[in-house]
Amino acid sequence: MTKKETILINGCSQGLGLELFNFLDSKKYNILGLTSKTIKKKNIFHYNPMKEIKLSSKLEFFLKKQKIDHIIHCTGGGFGYRSKFIDVDKLIKLFNVNFFSVYQINKRIIQNKIKNKKLNIIMIGSLAGSETVGYLGYSAAKSVLFNYNKNLSKFFYKDNVISKLVVPSFFTSKKGSLDRLKKNKPLIFKRVLKKKPYSAKQIMKNIEYLLKPESDILNGSTINISSQEAKSVKV
Repeated sequence: MTKKETILINGCSQGLGLELFNFLDSKKYNILGLTSKTIKKKNIFHYNPMKEIKLSSKLEFFLKKQKIDHIIHCTGGGFGYRSKFIDVDKLIKLFNVNFFSVYQINKRIIQNKIKNKKLNIIMIGSLAGSETVGYLGYSAAKSVLFNYNKNLSKFFYKDNVISKLVVPSFFTSKKGSLDRLKKNKPLIFKRVLKKKPYSAKQIMKNIEYLLKPESDILNGSTINISSQEAKSVKV
């Protein structure tokens, strides 16, 4: 009998992360989650980088016990910060959630990794990191993932660490960004709909492939599943 691999999903309080937690086959994988919210669900643990970027001693201990095979980073958000002169404290919050939380989790799990055991890292970026579809702070925070992904693949490939960056544009998910856009800015939401956004399920089907060993050839790659026309809709 094949031993089940363990997947850690960082950022599964809502949107793509939560849908992915429920979508992946629990008969095939041990699925663990990190969330900033209190969710009474088995195998979901608390980590809120909006309040404290450092890992708690409890979380450090938990991660050290796990033999994690895959990390999927779904954490992120722009928090509606639209100022062209965004306050530094808000900018730090954006970087904490969109990048530094990813860095902290990766660092801890790579350091804990058993020698020669493969670790597959999948990060969910955003078209806003390379195109002018988002606001300054969010776009800046997401842009860091592009070079970080390249550096992970360069410096850790000898340690059997595989890294991939998925870059979607607009997509629908339960309690995701488009749900909030529909509620808060219905006119812009209608413009986005004309671009035929993807569904979370389509994104998750791509992630399913990236969990397979044959996708390791994409180490260091940016998997662009964005409609380039999305850049004409500024939200």
